[in-house]
Amino acid sequence: MSSLLNAKILRMENGESEIEFPFKEELTRRGGVLNGGIMATAIDLAGGLAVSTVNDGLDQVTQEMKINFLEPMFNGPFKCKARVVRKGRTAVVVLIELTDRDGKVGAISLGTWYIIRDRKITSKQ
Repeated sequence: MSSLLNAKILRMENGESEIEFPFKEELTRRGGVLNGGIMATAIDLAGGLAVSTVNDGLDQVTQEMKINFLEPMFNGPFKCKARVVRKGRTAVVVLIELTDRDGKVGAISLGTWYIIRDRKITSKQ
């Protein structure tokens, strides 16, 4: 997904991450603004990267995400900043914010990632 977004990791350490991705026409919906699914994808990517910096298990998966879409986003590049707000043994809660070039907040999210301790997730069975 990061290649679809053409996302760059700007920072990834100590329970935090920041990614940036450019405005691309193919990421928009009618009206020339970012599609909500694209915004959710970027939020999920940034949140997962933040979790990976504190994950002491074998793997992780997104357990749930709540997103509030606040403003239409069309003024790229866009940034997603994620910060772990609580790390438990099996669940990590992350706050994520998506902003445009001018710092206008387009979406905020609170997500939970499940820490997998007993198996690595793979498509190979």
